[in-house]
Amino acid sequence: MPIVTFLPSGKKVNVPSGTTLFEAARQAGMPIASSCSANFVCGRCNVQVVVGRHNLSEQGQPEKALLAREKHPPTDRISCQTRVMGNCSITTRYW
Repeated sequence: MPIVTFLPSGKKVNVPSGTTLFEAARQAGMPIASSCSANFVCGRCNVQVVVGRHNLSEQGQPEKALLAREKHPPTDRISCQTRVMGNCSITTRYW
């Protein structure tokens, strides 16, 4: 199972392949912003990928558009839409 590491705490969680980053954060007990209950509307659950970008699902046009609309960097990922396929490390601006 892939391991998601949350920085800067170093907390880790094993998740089944295909789990969203949002679900992984919740499983690890990490706070994750959201006002839409992970329904891909608000864009508040954006995260920064520190390591393992290649181990995540591809960033589609709808995700890119939401990042742009919410004025997040294009390298951020919307955690409720990003699926874990292998080990990665992520952070947010509020952890």
